[in-house]
Amino acid sequence: MIKELRLENFRGFDDHRIPFNPRTTVVVGKNNAGKSTIVEALRLVSLITRYQRPEFHAVPSLLDRPRREKGVNPSLQNIELNLESAFHRYSNPPAIITCTFEKGETITIYIGKDAQIHAVIRDGRGDLIVTPTQASTFRLPKVQILPQIAPLEETEQVLGESYVKRHMITSRSSLHFRNQLKVLYEHFRNFKKIAETTWPGLRITSLEGREKLPGQGPLSLLVQDTDFVAEVGWMGHGLQMWLQTMWFLTYSEGADVVILDEPDVYMHADLQRRLIRFVKDRDWQTIIATHSMEMMAEVEPEEVLVVDRRKDKSTFAPSLPAVQRVVNHIGSIHNIQLARLWSAKTLLLVEGEDVAILKRFQNRLFQMSEKPFDALPNMSIGGWGGWRLVSGSSFFLKNAGGEDILTYCFLDSDYHHDEQIDARYAEAKTHGVELHIWSRKEIENFLIVPSAIQRVIAFGCKAQKTPPTIEEVEEEIDRIAESL
Repeated sequence: MIKELRLENFRGFDDHRIPFNPRTTVVVGKNNAGKSTIVEALRLVSLITRYQRPEFHAVPSLLDRPRREKGVNPSLQNIELNLESAFHRYSNPPAIITCTFEKGETITIYIGKDAQIHAVIRDGRGDLIVTPTQASTFRLPKVQILPQIAPLEETEQVLGESYVKRHMITSRSSLHFRNQLKVLYEHFRNFKKIAETTWPGLRITSLEGREKLPGQGPLSLLVQDTDFVAEVGWMGHGLQMWLQTMWFLTYSEGADVVILDEPDVYMHADLQRRLIRFVKDRDWQTIIATHSMEMMAEVEPEEVLVVDRRKDKSTFAPSLPAVQRVVNHIGSIHNIQLARLWSAKTLLLVEGEDVAILKRFQNRLFQMSEKPFDALPNMSIGGWGGWRLVSGSSFFLKNAGGEDILTYCFLDSDYHHDEQIDARYAEAKTHGVELHIWSRKEIENFLIVPSAIQRVIAFGCKAQKTPPTIEEVEEEIDRIAESL
């Protein structure tokens, strides 16, 4: 996992630090804030992590560094990076990019005159990695970044394997989509499963022409979208972009870090939400640079990284109102909760912070749900005392299409007796409110499961300590309850 990126004398940054969340980071900021520069720096980091047995070179003569700092000099051939003007405000070289990983490993990239690159690698102890032998016993986290993708060509000829692999990280990637499926066919079954799972009504039929050699004719990927069957080149651009993104995520399985640069291009708002929910559920660290309000609304505020190159360090948003201020600062006129309500058919009313708990239940039990709880417009009513707000809301709410918005409400049972609960259900039916009252006092009570608590304690216990038994956990829960 990437812990921090430091940019010195690079593009619009004089000396700036960018922290990253261990799981998900959504990088936002107004135009010219520096998002593209951050992605560019991460793209260079990704190039270095691709080398399994790198060749190490002496320090370039133009670089004022100790001679012992041998490093990797990656080729930028076919990589759309213009580093001729990489230096901050026409300063003298070098520009320096330092990537620090979770366990302390670092890659320090020096960019000199004429786009010369020298990357120095250190392990978690700070020791230099300067020989192929050292590199063979040392593993850098693998960083994968989505290449710039575009709508597909209508036809695609069979190409050579080495040529296809060489251009997988370049802007020519979209031109070779079908060839990539052929060359990395061992991933095809998993790609088919992921694509069909994430796009309702989709069926990947077959990759035809897979047995052909270069120059022997075209490749065809047959796709069925609901009742329409055609070659993928005849499908809509939204589906084409989705398939390319799912293919990238498929062959990136096993990566430690996955980076998406403005993946919302060509994607409808529903697809943007579906994409970020999908990548958040993977085992890797996800970094997304975007302007998409839908994506911002899908993550926790502390996962939204606000970039401002005028400051020394980018920071995470501390709250939803802070995210809204970011949206306003970017220049959007949208309100996150109102935007959700405007396009929704449902409104979720809860007590307190229940949505955060519901979201975690849903993410565990129904990972690919089309209606994530935290993406629905929602608000807290405080408890049974806020029922007047619930019953009143059901009469006047309509969305942008003029459709009635269905109101759902979750209430704790607290200490209400059966007659009160039955009366509240009857009143909800009268007002057209879909009401559910938890069978336990509060939603948190469903988490008090002795066997689950015992497993968590056992998992966190050090080797020399003996975890409690389930019976001991039950006794402790009873003791705490009786003391309240």
